[in-house]
Amino acid sequence: MTTLTVVIVSYNTREQTLACLDSLVAEAARAPGLEVSAVVVDNGSSDGSAEAVRARHPAVLVIDAGENLGFAAGVNRGAAQATGEYVLLLNPDTTVLPGALVALVDFAQAHPEHGLYGGRTLAADGSLEPSSCWGAPSLWSLLCFATGLSTAFARSRLFDPESLGRWQRDTVREVPVITGCLLLIARFDWNRLGGMDERFFLYGEDADFSLRAAAAGMRPVIVPAATIVHTVGGSTSEAGRPGDRRLGNGRKMSMVMAGKATLLKARWSPARAVVGIALLRAGALTRGLLERAVGRAGGTWGEVWRRRGEWSPGYPAARAALFGTAPVASARAAGRPLVIEAEPAFRTEHANPYTARLYRSMSELGMTVRDLSYWRLATAHVDVVHLHWPELTFLSGDRSWRVVTRLVLFFGALRVARRRGTRVVWTVHNVVDHEQRSTPALRARLRRLLTANVDGILSLSASGVEAARRGYPELEHTPAFVTPHGHYRADYDFSASRTEARARLDLDRDGLVAASIGQLRPYKNVPHLLEVFRGLDPDARLAIAGRPSSDEERDAITDAAAGDPRIVLELAFQPAQRVADWLRASDLVVLPYRAIENSGSAILALSANRPVLVPRIGAMGELAELVGPAWVRTYDGEFDAAALAGALAWARDEPRPEVADLSELEWGAIAAATLDAYRAVLQPHTAETKERRWVPVVE
Repeated sequence: MTTLTVVIVSYNTREQTLACLDSLVAEAARAPGLEVSAVVVDNGSSDGSAEAVRARHPAVLVIDAGENLGFAAGVNRGAAQATGEYVLLLNPDTTVLPGALVALVDFAQAHPEHGLYGGRTLAADGSLEPSSCWGAPSLWSLLCFATGLSTAFARSRLFDPESLGRWQRDTVREVPVITGCLLLIARFDWNRLGGMDERFFLYGEDADFSLRAAAAGMRPVIVPAATIVHTVGGSTSEAGRPGDRRLGNGRKMSMVMAGKATLLKARWSPARAVVGIALLRAGALTRGLLERAVGRAGGTWGEVWRRRGEWSPGYPAARAALFGTAPVASARAAGRPLVIEAEPAFRTEHANPYTARLYRSMSELGMTVRDLSYWRLATAHVDVVHLHWPELTFLSGDRSWRVVTRLVLFFGALRVARRRGTRVVWTVHNVVDHEQRSTPALRARLRRLLTANVDGILSLSASGVEAARRGYPELEHTPAFVTPHGHYRADYDFSASRTEARARLDLDRDGLVAASIGQLRPYKNVPHLLEVFRGLDPDARLAIAGRPSSDEERDAITDAAAGDPRIVLELAFQPAQRVADWLRASDLVVLPYRAIENSGSAILALSANRPVLVPRIGAMGELAELVGPAWVRTYDGEFDAAALAGALAWARDEPRPEVADLSELEWGAIAAATLDAYRAVLQPHTAETKERRWVPVVE
């Protein structure tokens, strides 16, 4: 099932938005292989648009911006709440025709090399409405505009090149610019490009986005089978003043010119942009004189010429003059990479590559990620601080003064950084830490400081979000997101066969081998595993490999294994290749946790294509559903001989493919989902965006 999130930005277009959503719901009902959700960002409408959408389409997420953010900022606000594999921008003044969404998504899946996809737009009478795509501006196209040639020879490939000639948009064709009335992109690529440039208020932002996409290696393309009806200008009908259509058209065209001027400044060199803007002004003058010559003094272009001083600087300066509102303070240039300080990011890679793998994938999306530095947090720009195991970070060690120093330094630096807009995200790996660190008073102090400053929580599973809410009631209304734990296939060499791995480890070539690998801590219940194993099949073997977390744990394991030659103990740190060999040599990985929410050890075993036995607690049930019953076996209640014996027989007899399907645990998609969460947290919160969830428009 392919998932798609449609983002619609509305401004005083209640009836059109409702009709657009009606057509969208009808199309979603006709597309059984496509699950569609929708987000409507209402830019401070005064016509009751938000309330009307909620009433007619309760499954649609409505974000009431409270003010007119402009198209780019509105789209970014909506896309930050997207959960689909693909994001589709759709104007409210459009009607989705049968088959359009399926055709567009199917083409995107068949031709991912294009990256950016548009369709064909028709007028209400069925004639071509060519605004689904345009050519890019050039000095030649602007010279033709300045001299009037593009009007005299409209749709000429030579004199009106931005119109793309007389092409009917009826063939698959790569184009320079796809407009925002119908624009499809994979959510991963949306995040990679950084969304739309919020300096654009209205017009030009989609051209800038398309040109940035092309610069990033995409090849924007039109898919004619994806056809919609578009009432051009319907979504901006309120741009003018009531009762004065000519003045409204003049102001609206001035906004178009402001968008063009902004585009030239953003994409061209300063000197070239100056020439380009001069040609835009000349074109406005030429058309204004023509209007005067035919007795239309004071028409659209005369108004544009008189307002040249307002639109020529481009946005955001042109916004106040043309629309009467100040630029949004948070408006940002798209493409600027987010700066993330993570604790930890890369420094613990030798012990657990989880965070390093996550942040390398985020770096590939263009983000700047560093290990947390209190100094940088206090003195430099930081968008997001991402914490993983705060008790381990701040409470480790047996000297209270060091713990207090860490808390003072971090939260002091954070207080300074928050004034610059820094946000805090916490991945709640376990609601209760496996070991109690420091004193009860300092643990309580950390909890108060942490929960007072967290702007978003992440969990590796849906059950983890629920557990975090229960364990930290203070975070009940904090935005929450699910970002799974990725696999480890790129971090270990799992190429050895079972026979080769056993030869390296001096294990018998034949016979069933169960294993428990990794750091040996009390919650992993290894001594009990040994006791249970001793009463089982004399032909099976059990390998325990890893460093015990304490002398007491080492003694408990050694005592439980004493006198049984079937048990192999290697109680020491295991290098990566040794870990890989133990896993490849085993037939079953046994993880009889006393308590657990998420298990990196289980995912490590699955990465080595080895079946796993885990208790049905925390997110283990979700893992079993995700990977399948051939790879994850769960048990209820206490771990006992029946659970282990059944799992050994299952590991031996259950047919399974050679490779576990971990496609849902790819790091690229997880990094994109994490970046989605960052961007959502960086947006101002509304009641509708407190918790992200997938709601299809058709159940």
